[in-house]
Amino acid sequence: MNYGFIGFGNLANAVYQGLREQGDLSFAYFSRHRKEVEIPFFEDMGSLVSFSDVIWLGIKPQDLGEILSQLRTCDLSGKAIVSPVAGKSIAFIESYLGGNKTIVRIMPNLAIAYKKSVTSFATNRPGNETASDIYSRLTKLGKAVELPESGFDLFTSVFGSGPAFILAFIQIFKDKMREFNLPGELADELLLMLAQGTVSYFSENQEKYSIEQLISNITSKGGTTQAGLNYFGEHRLGALFEGVLEAAKNRSIEMRG
Repeated sequence: MNYGFIGFGNLANAVYQGLREQGDLSFAYFSRHRKEVEIPFFEDMGSLVSFSDVIWLGIKPQDLGEILSQLRTCDLSGKAIVSPVAGKSIAFIESYLGGNKTIVRIMPNLAIAYKKSVTSFATNRPGNETASDIYSRLTKLGKAVELPESGFDLFTSVFGSGPAFILAFIQIFKDKMREFNLPGELADELLLMLAQGTVSYFSENQEKYSIEQLISNITSKGGTTQAGLNYFGEHRLGALFEGVLEAAKNRSIEMRG
């Protein structure tokens, strides 16, 4: 089966990195600019469409309307469209291409390159062979979740944008660690070990304990962790971070167009 990418930015490349070991797939891409990547480049969209069984929209939300206008001039017979474009619904794509095309909407994150993504999935053709095959392949790249499109805005804020938010929180730790005067590479190594150790602690115990209980296990009454958690609660930092997720969700809603 041939997978063709329209646009080949960070997310499209991450999808390719995750999928490339699935030996029955071939890949190519079309973009305004040729990139230094290992898959074939087509100089025009029509050639890319002719090559592809499944067309992946690796473009920015603001460019989607223009790309769909060009796509509808191509022969899309028997082809499926996969869109990871934030904020743009299946209905939006159908308004350009018609309702008789197989359209899959997903929201992965960049961890898909390492087969660690949490990816939402919706389609206008439940049970369609190609759509089902795409879903099956996504399950091999982490966790895939079939979700009504009404949930995509929140899913995008938590799982699509989530890695950036978690890294921003880790950056706060790194900025504070400057007081140690450690080399930057060592600071990153220590923070990576902290993150990996915490994830392992959560992973090994999540079936038996809630997150609240796991936090409690680390916390001694009157100790340093308790002092930090008290500050966290008194300053409503949890509510502030929830606002970060809400802002991302609202932006996804605004981009629906």
